[in-house]
Amino acid sequence: KAKDPNHPGCVIYSVGSNGDFGFEWGMEQEVGPGVCEFHIFDMGNYTEKMNEQNLKKAHFHQWGLAQQDPKSEDPKPGDKFYGLRDTIKLLGHENLETIDIFKIDCEKCEWGTYQDWVAPGIPSLQQIQVELHNAPTQAIAFFDTMEEAGYVRFHKEPNIQFNDGSCIEYAFLKLEKEFFSLRNEKKQEKKDAITADKKG
Repeated sequence: KAKDPNHPGCVIYSVGSNGDFGFEWGMEQEVGPGVCEFHIFDMGNYTEKMNEQNLKKAHFHQWGLAQQDPKSEDPKPGDKFYGLRDTIKLLGHENLETIDIFKIDCEKCEWGTYQDWVAPGIPSLQQIQVELHNAPTQAIAFFDTMEEAGYVRFHKEPNIQFNDGSCIEYAFLKLEKEFFSLRNEKKQEKKDAITADKKG
């Protein structure tokens, strides 16, 4: 923002609020009023409830996240669901390099949309906070995709407050590719050492 006064600064996408703005309020308390621009998405209309929080830079969007239609080029307002790329276009964020936090709790839509989070042309989602619901067989592919895109897990917590523990909250942080190269080198060194010990 110091280089470009029109840049929104810190940008946070929060998908699936269900009328609870505790995350956004807490973030604003942590970093300061007006530092982050919040874009909050939900199928229900919680605009008035959001306004009651007195968040300095918050925008409510009444639509849900769906798998991106690869043929969609010119999304129009008014639909109930949009893919992530279309959402970014509608908000005029195509030129953003980074979305600082992407928080999503969308009752299983994560399994159909996660590949869109790391697709070409999408701003880098620096931190992803997601609640995974009733992990299906493609859960392994989900974690593989995250790692291949440069993400590491730094938090894991089962949701036992509103669930039986089958829903688990994860937080991912995007790191430089060099981190994974170094880690793979260390893993290979350890593997080679074990092989050498067995031969010896």
